[in-house]
Amino acid sequence: PDTPLRPIVAAIHALATEVSKFLNDLLAPIFLRVARQTTFINGIDLVRALEKHAANGHLKPTTLFITFDVENLYTMIPRQGVLEVLLRFLERNLRNNKIGTLRIDDIMRMARLVLDTNIFAYENKYYRQIRGGAMGSVFT
Repeated sequence: PDTPLRPIVAAIHALATEVSKFLNDLLAPIFLRVARQTTFINGIDLVRALEKHAANGHLKPTTLFITFDVENLYTMIPRQGVLEVLLRFLERNLRNNKIGTLRIDDIMRMARLVLDTNIFAYENKYYRQIRGGAMGSVFT
């Protein structure tokens, strides 16, 4: 209990890995469309956005930039909170509450599966990660 762990598990052939990839491929285009105004893909993208911001007269000598470094981000995010945010995101951004033939309820079931199947062994004991998402999982 007092051993701080951040498990990184090689789960390449696990069923949840395929579901994780599927969810990422399904949801990434929608997320990127919605978050495009506030998301930078790489350094060049950031520089272009700053140049545009400056050209529009919004970059002032008094402008402040802030960065955050969140420790243990993957393990600190509460699962229920993640699922609630995902549900709200889907309800706001999907037409007819579907992607193709998949209903929001189907997507949520897959998301729960990915979050609930993070199992690893440590010192000959098996553990299930109950908080946060798995490091290296495509979906999380």
